Amino acid sequence: MDQLIDDLTFGNVYEVKTVLASVAAALAVYQLVLIAVGYGKLRPRFLASPVASFTHRASGDVILVLVVVVALACLAHFGFEDDGGLHAVTGALLLVVLGFKIAVIRWWHGLGRLLPVLGSTVFVLLALTWLTSAGHFLGGGE
Repeated sequence: MDQLIDDLTFGNVYEVKTVLASVAAALAVYQLVLIAVGYGKLRPRFLASPVASFTHRASGDVILVLVVVVALACLAHFGFEDDGGLHAVTGALLLVVLGFKIAVIRWWHGLGRLLPVLGSTVFVLLALTWLTSAGHFLGGGE
């Protein structure tokens, strides 16, 4: 699997992972704006609440795919390194909370009141995961 990831990224696993994670992080910021419009906290004239909510859901699906692809690439190429520390913990928690949020959206509608907290938690975990890897890489470290 490591060779497949290396071939797909032309040997630039870290760089591709950084770009995909950065796109996911940028979309997460966009998600915050969309859901603020969806909940009526922001009321721009050019964006109606139902459209913002639909777009929030659609871009969330894209973020999910990006996060899963990055996680699989990380696990396949880097494995479970002992020095992963905070990055590994936040990445694992991100997947767990994201999975729980999806379960609430799709099946456990009675827990819908938790969605704002779950969404905020996903955002914070994504930001921390990004900062501990892509942020470090983009800042000149590796």
